[in-house]
Amino acid sequence: MPTKPLEPADADDGQRPREVRTLADKILQVHDQLRAQLELVTADADAHLAGRKDTGEPPAPALGFQIRQRCLAFCQALDFHHTSEDGHLFPGIAQYHPHLTDVFDRLRAEHRAIARIQDALVALLADIGAAEPARFRAELARMTTELNAHVDYEEEVILPLVADVPWPPAQP
Repeated sequence: MPTKPLEPADADDGQRPREVRTLADKILQVHDQLRAQLELVTADADAHLAGRKDTGEPPAPALGFQIRQRCLAFCQALDFHHTSEDGHLFPGIAQYHPHLTDVFDRLRAEHRAIARIQDALVALLADIGAAEPARFRAELARMTTELNAHVDYEEEVILPLVADVPWPPAQP
């Protein structure tokens, strides 16, 4: 079954920049891509699990494979993003804003909580055809709730700090 390529958020919606010019723009772009990936996984899972409910039989394996593929890609992208923030972005910003220690502690704690949800999703993906539908949906819903709250908070507190940082960074 062909998969739909990940599309960036609509640049004409008036909410996101058309062109990435600052680090804040880049962070928004990544967050939008993560949100879009999670929406695709959720839509695929809803279709897959509805198929199981309607017929009582497992749906075609291709849809289960597509869910696995998209969800694992989402989890890898999210892990890379959070690892980059924890290892590079946050320490760099913290050097200039030591008064925000509590903010960075909260963001790192949220990263760990989200990673636990990722682990639960990956475990369920080991056999998507046999996964308990209510549990899988619950984990996706929990990921959606936690991730959206996390990126909303991060955008509120971090973006103003990096709004004037050019992107891509200048070469030394």
